[in-house]
Amino acid sequence: MKKKILIILFYVLPLTSYGSEVTQENLFEYLNSKKFISANFIQTTEIETKTRSVQGSIKANRSGKFKIQYLEPILETISSDGKFLYKLDLELDQFDVVPQEDYFSNTPISIFISEIKDLKALFHINGCKKKEKQTVCIIVPKSEDSFLEELALSFEKDNLASIRYSDSFGQTVTLKLNKIDWMPFDESELTISIPEGIDVVYH
Repeated sequence: MKKKILIILFYVLPLTSYGSEVTQENLFEYLNSKKFISANFIQTTEIETKTRSVQGSIKANRSGKFKIQYLEPILETISSDGKFLYKLDLELDQFDVVPQEDYFSNTPISIFISEIKDLKALFHINGCKKKEKQTVCIIVPKSEDSFLEELALSFEKDNLASIRYSDSFGQTVTLKLNKIDWMPFDESELTISIPEGIDVVYH
């Protein structure tokens, strides 16, 4: 059984102005209007009575490419060129290369790397409701095979403030972003430098 690499992100983030409040009718258009993202994040995972937090950074674009770097205590970097998934684990001194296939089609990262037609094919919008100063939109995967149960995207005015999701493993994950930049970047920034002495494993 393949080990799932849970990408989040995403998470994750205040967006630039869209010119109007986010609604159920314009949610996917709103997300799709952001073609690039560079940001830092804090990811908090809750399962039963345990809570774990980790910090990291993300770069992603709508061509299906991204790079996520986790800081201590995980020390992992994950990237994709759209064809292969690359994972550097400094604790194991190992670099894995895995065919990507449709690995991320039903994960939170898909809201940052998928075009609008794919977003509409992957998720159903279950409604957007006002909650104090926020608008919370719930999206649900259409695939019965998805490990995600639902994602809650919380907006303050027209800014996405956080993403919270639950999964079939009993986890609840909350992602918050900061230092967000929506400007284009060179795709060379998505590559991983492999330190000397690291074992390279092809799957």
